[in-house]
Amino acid sequence: MPVNIIYGLNGYCENCDDTHDHPLHNIISQEEAPDQEPTEQELLKQSAKNKLAALGLSDEEIQAILN
Repeated sequence: MPVNIIYGLNGYCENCDDTHDHPLHNIISQEEAPDQEPTEQELLKQSAKNKLAALGLSDEEIQAILN
């Protein structure tokens, strides 16, 4: 399961020790994020992108069609 980690100002502290004025490695909180399956709409959109790309359309053309 993926983990969301929130760091304090200046991000991850690689050489962290007890003398630093922040939590270990500057990690403020950690939460497990549930695995999310793509929705049917997302799967259909990705399939359409793949088919349009196979026809030789550019990313910009594909975006214009799908949006």
